[in-house]
Amino acid sequence: MIVLANTSPAPVHLSAGDVLARFSALTGWARALVREGAEAVTVVQEFHRDEILRADGVEYRFVAGGASAVARAIARVQPTVVHVNGLVFPLRVRHLRGHLPRLAALLVQDHGGVREKHPGFRRWTWRARHRFGLRAADGFLFTAAALAEPWRRAGIIAEGLPVYEVVEASSDFLEAKDDAAGTGEAALPGRPALLWVGALDANKDPMTILDGFERALARLPDAVLSMVFTDAPLLPDVRRRVEASALLRSRVRLMGRIDHARLPDLYRAADLFVVGSRQEAAGFALIEAQGFGVTPIVSDIAPFRAVTDDGRAGRLFPVGDAPALARAIEEMAATDLRARRALVLTHFERHLSWPAIARRALAIYREASDRRRTAARQASG
Repeated sequence: MIVLANTSPAPVHLSAGDVLARFSALTGWARALVREGAEAVTVVQEFHRDEILRADGVEYRFVAGGASAVARAIARVQPTVVHVNGLVFPLRVRHLRGHLPRLAALLVQDHGGVREKHPGFRRWTWRARHRFGLRAADGFLFTAAALAEPWRRAGIIAEGLPVYEVVEASSDFLEAKDDAAGTGEAALPGRPALLWVGALDANKDPMTILDGFERALARLPDAVLSMVFTDAPLLPDVRRRVEASALLRSRVRLMGRIDHARLPDLYRAADLFVVGSRQEAAGFALIEAQGFGVTPIVSDIAPFRAVTDDGRAGRLFPVGDAPALARAIEEMAATDLRARRALVLTHFERHLSWPAIARRALAIYREASDRRRTAARQASG
């Protein structure tokens, strides 16, 4: 029995069905495990009332009553593996360990929220709380092992505890990808057509993207950059930068928020996907784009290296380096983009698709269970 545990309460205004619709990465992970041969998968979610739903071979248990009730509900199903989402609930992890069968492996997965420069790493009380809670785990899941290094340096993840690499989630557009050509209204202009999907904030670094794109326009005068975004604290700066450049004014489209269901049409039409993130857990939009074969040109950070096969599925450029970004755009535009699309699609299916992630997860679960049993035998013998 595999249990996927969400130990943070779901918003009280949502129904159980709404929660499943909103947490598509959770339902996608659970469904993929079943499809790849897991005998039994249960999802336990803290909620404001008790409820059970079943879908696609997965049982979803919504549990009211706080951390203790959630821990008891997990223990009742006698799990062999418990997979907790998020490193930010350390005391709940410790509490859960106290309720589990002795041989049940307990794994915790990183989903962002705490990164290398987080102030908590400098506070001994924060470190002590996380060290106490997370050392109840048998291992940790990160998109890239390098993301675990701040946790190790802070003494939170002990040297003997394994860190497993697995992509955080896949695309939920699998069905949409197989549709016909879509509506056509979302087709992107430009030769090549560049696409940005993400917040306009300092972390995503749209200013470097605009600087690099402007440089590339000298050699690629027909290129167009289309930018889709929701949160946009830097939108005034982006608009000023675009308006200040005669080149960018006619070559950058600030599309803003669009309906999520329209994204597949944009991915189908795009040639290149660009983003300049300084920190990420994985990069959902980047993964989605690769699911449609869009060639990524993204910043050289650990999770992006992991999801682009060290840049072999696209190009990496140093964080904040606009000239390097420009060169990467020019190099990719000069390649056979149809052949590149086939290469990216192959990479996605082998490493980023839900079946690939589920197979990797099941291998991790087996290894963690074996380690737990071996340690138990050694302790008793």
